[in-house]
Formats: sequence, structure tokens, C-alpha cells
Amino acid sequence: MLAQEENRLALKAVCRDGGTLISSLLQDSVFHLSACSFYRSKECLRLLLNRFCWESAPFGADGAQIFFRVHSGFYVHKVKSVVANENFKNKRGSYLNLLAVQAPTNKSINLTFSENAELHLEVEDICIYLKDLHDKHPTPSRPEHHGYGDTA
Repeated sequence: MLAQEENRLALKAVCRDGGTLISSLLQDSVFHLSACSFYRSKECLRLLLNRFCWESAPFGADGAQIFFRVHSGFYVHKVKSVVANENFKNKRGSYLNLLAVQAPTNKSINLTFSENAELHLEVEDICIYLKDLHDKHPTPSRPEHHGYGDTA
């Protein structure tokens, strides 16, 4: 389900394909580790992040492309356990980029971050939400992925 109220995305994924869509929208989101919380009693992992708006890059009056970011909430429900790798644990007090959300099975979700940091979630079922919390704001640059697609 995709809704766009007041130019804000609200998306719910309950299958692996939906998780892939959310992953594409979250690629290159930036967040501080203090904005990542697991609520064991509610079986919910929450990340508050600054999402690059890959779905929106209009051209301005001068012909230049305009890029946007938006503060968003990313929530995974029905989480039974969370396992962080050493690179994630060693980044306390740091900022990371979220690179990918993958659901290799209907019972697990992997979050891959910059600097080889990872979270592995065991879930009852896939239940992921992405919600823009504020209006988009312009950003001067677009994330770049050096080394991908380069030819020798």
C-alpha cells in the first residue's frame, strides 16, 4: 500500500517484494545510531533517518536538477531478535548510511549499512513501515556510488 498525503510517503510491506521497494526508497538514508531502537516488549525496531528522495528529483527553472531529503521513520514489527555485527556495535555515537534492506526469507530481514555494519532481524512475519514525518527539504547534492559501473 502506497499513500502520498501532503507529498509524504507512507508505505507498508508484508512480503519480500514490498521490502525490496522500501529498500530502494531508503538507499543512502543517513541516521545517528542514537536514533535506532529495539523495543523488545513491542517487538519493534525503529530507525529515525534522513532519507534521500530517490523518487523525486525535478528540474528547477534554471534547468538544474533539484534534490531532496526528508526525515522519515522506518519500523519493523513482529521482531523476535536483533543481532548486530561487530562493525555496528563499534559505531556507537556515529552516523551511518543505510544501504539496503533485504528479506532473504519471510522470517528474516537484514539491514546493511556503510562501513560494513549490519543488523540481522528474526521476525515472525515481514511487517515493515516507511513513513515520511516532515515535508521534503532541498539538499545540494545527490549520493554517489563510486566504483559501481566503472569500466576499465
